Amino acid sequence: MSPLPYLVLTLVLLLIILSTLIRPQPPRFNIVINLAVMFLAPLVLAPLLERITMLPPTATQIIAVILVLPVLYLLDLNLRENISYTQVFTKAKGERNTTYTFVSLLVAALAVMLIAPVVNRHILLFTGILLALYLLGVLIGILFTIPRRPFTTDTLMIKIIVGTTGSTRLHLTSQTSVKMHSQLSFTVPWVQATPQQIILNKGKTSLDLSFTPPLAGESRPQLQVSAVDPRGFIQINQLLEPLNLHIIPRAKYAEWLARKYLEQTGSGVISAVNLPSQALARPKRGIEYLESRTYQPGDPLRDIDWKHTLKLSQLIVREYQEAGEQAVIIAVNLSVADVEAADNLAFNLITIALTLTRENIPTALAAYNHQNVVLNTAIIEPLEMLRQALSLIREITVVKFADRYLEPTDIAKIRRNIRQLQQTDSEPAQRLLDILNFEHRSIEQVARTHPATLALVSATRQVSAPAMILLVSQLNHDAEAILVTAEKLAKRRFTTIPIESV
Repeated sequence: MSPLPYLVLTLVLLLIILSTLIRPQPPRFNIVINLAVMFLAPLVLAPLLERITMLPPTATQIIAVILVLPVLYLLDLNLRENISYTQVFTKAKGERNTTYTFVSLLVAALAVMLIAPVVNRHILLFTGILLALYLLGVLIGILFTIPRRPFTTDTLMIKIIVGTTGSTRLHLTSQTSVKMHSQLSFTVPWVQATPQQIILNKGKTSLDLSFTPPLAGESRPQLQVSAVDPRGFIQINQLLEPLNLHIIPRAKYAEWLARKYLEQTGSGVISAVNLPSQALARPKRGIEYLESRTYQPGDPLRDIDWKHTLKLSQLIVREYQEAGEQAVIIAVNLSVADVEAADNLAFNLITIALTLTRENIPTALAAYNHQNVVLNTAIIEPLEMLRQALSLIREITVVKFADRYLEPTDIAKIRRNIRQLQQTDSEPAQRLLDILNFEHRSIEQVARTHPATLALVSATRQVSAPAMILLVSQLNHDAEAILVTAEKLAKRRFTTIPIESV
């Protein structure tokens, strides 16, 4: 009984609806189907009602529009289901913003209302008005139901050391009676909330927070709560300040530990270098093998290496040392690139010095910057060494270095390449050999006068081998010099360990 075009559209729409019953589709697809039914069903029903009731065309059109009211109920259900499947939060500036879903539906209603006069179908105008009234009514209800700032939380006072990870539990309170689909994110990357997507009901909801603050981190990081209503029409954006962090620099914390140790210990620690000469003349047998040497009167017979004695036809003994008896040189580069690196450097320096002091390990200091040698000592009394280390952190300076795009030069690799090229007589190989020789001489020449080299060489002259060099450095201006010098010192039984890479 309907005109041919509407009959075809109705049959196509009926087939689509039947297919959705057989194979369910996502809610957003059902929303589109509901809109199609809402706009096309009155066009099909109006001619039928006009023939049955004999009412004027306007009356039958209004009745046909009223008959599709159940479709609004289905549309409302699909909107609620859709928000659970597609929670897309936009980065909006305002506290309240209409979503893409609401704008799309409103544009569809307005478009139908504008098309109606063009095609001379007033029933489309009535249908568009019905959809617009539904959207505006729901929107007004949401605005009255949800407060402008619906979320509150307590501010937690927490003390934490830079670079350490802390965790706490936060209670977020919702003052709205409807369920809000929410996404939680902090404005700084070093604070994380778990879970990040959650449904906030009225009352308190518990969240887990984890944070690892940098030195220049904000003391009151903000939590952004982005929430949408059950139908996805309005997005609420609210900033909260749940944390009030007292960020303690690691260097300050280490300095406090060191000064506390100095206050409690005083001058009661006996240094290994102050022991009587009689005690040093006959050290007790250690546990770490050091070297083999010829027998000397007074050596214990249990230390004789009989295998090497028979082989060399003379008495050979094994020499041992106590764990921690080996001397240590703390080499520190006082030039850093930023305040974060300065804090890290000071922390490493003080904690290493404090550890060596507590273990009563004989230690020397060698400090330098990008210009000259700052300090060079022989093995000093442990407490004095700790005091010297505390004073060195005042000498740390921030310097703007040129950006490094390549890794530090591998000196050993250059030498291997030079040896291989020396065995080849081809002209390209000789040219490459000249380049590598030039690079090798340049690095050696720069390293020879570099403050890092001067400090390490001077320190190793005052400390007997074997010894360990603990390098506290960001490896910026001193990278090549350290590589060259460490390789040479290794031949003298000085082991270099970079602390930053541990």
